[in-house]
Amino acid sequence: MQKAERSSYTTNDFYSWSETGGLDLSPKFQRRGVWKNPARSYLIDTLLNGMPVPPIYLRVSQNRERTRTVREVIDGQQRLRAVLDFVQDKYALSKSVRRDDLGGKRFSQLSPELQNQINGFSFNCEVFQSISDEDVLAIFSRLNTYSVSLNKQELRNGKYFGLFKQASYDLAHEHLQFWRINRIFTEDGIARMLEVETTSEIMIAMLAGQQNKKGSIDQFYADYDETFTKRQTVIDHFRKVVDTINDTLGDDLPGIEFRRVPFFYSLSCVVAHRLFGIPKEKLPTPRKRRLTKEEQNSLKDAVIYLSDKITSVKNEEPVTKELLSFVNAGLRQADNLKPRQVRFDTLYKQAF
Repeated sequence: MQKAERSSYTTNDFYSWSETGGLDLSPKFQRRGVWKNPARSYLIDTLLNGMPVPPIYLRVSQNRERTRTVREVIDGQQRLRAVLDFVQDKYALSKSVRRDDLGGKRFSQLSPELQNQINGFSFNCEVFQSISDEDVLAIFSRLNTYSVSLNKQELRNGKYFGLFKQASYDLAHEHLQFWRINRIFTEDGIARMLEVETTSEIMIAMLAGQQNKKGSIDQFYADYDETFTKRQTVIDHFRKVVDTINDTLGDDLPGIEFRRVPFFYSLSCVVAHRLFGIPKEKLPTPRKRRLTKEEQNSLKDAVIYLSDKITSVKNEEPVTKELLSFVNAGLRQADNLKPRQVRFDTLYKQAF
């Protein structure tokens, strides 16, 4: 099989070929377009921000009459359809795009500068000259051989494009050093977006209280896709919670059990409740927006004490029935609401 030629073509190039019959967006081996408006808008937002877009795969051949060169889209149909439909004013941008002044606008309503940015965007392309259908299928077989099954957060990343997703990803990426230094997530975990999933869950707890398992995450991504009125409040509260944990535990966090995700989630909820109050929690909170030095010391002592008890249970050392219940709540079915509530109540009462 011949090697692909690497090239780049602009939106204008693809539009010109589309208008003259030189572009086939739906060859027999392609799926039909399925992207909805938020996904299409997210792509346009990506172009306007000069962010990279995955390569487009093309097969170049002659039409049956051998009178015209035709470029068939092997992979990238939905990306190209999204941008070509937009420059033809077939849809308006979703209100969830990052720039508030662009939500609801069509291509014709953009400034000439932004229109030129979209028209001149250069797509990296892998171009195959006159290869057979069998070769096309072999290419995809090889590509898919090395693909890894997507986890739930990776699936969300491809499904949702709105305000809640953007806030989750921005906060998770903003705190990358925190995750790494404190050994909360490995590099593989970060690569697979696990820090985004945990960030999402902590945000959800601030909005609606602790949830049962991770199944509700998708619902919040959907509900707050176009409108997220508490967005800035949640962002500010999340930052304050992480800063408080960092100030309280300092260099101790990487070496104790509360760096593990189930216990870190509970620690975050406890701090959030103490500072701001989170829905559905019955334990009293002063909502002082700042822990006193005495409260910080008390929280640190509680975290280290409970971490030691977790280690004791792992080493098969005896602990009280109440503490055994706390430890098991972090080691078994840790995402269920009941274990989460046990961890929350135990830490909160121990600390405050």
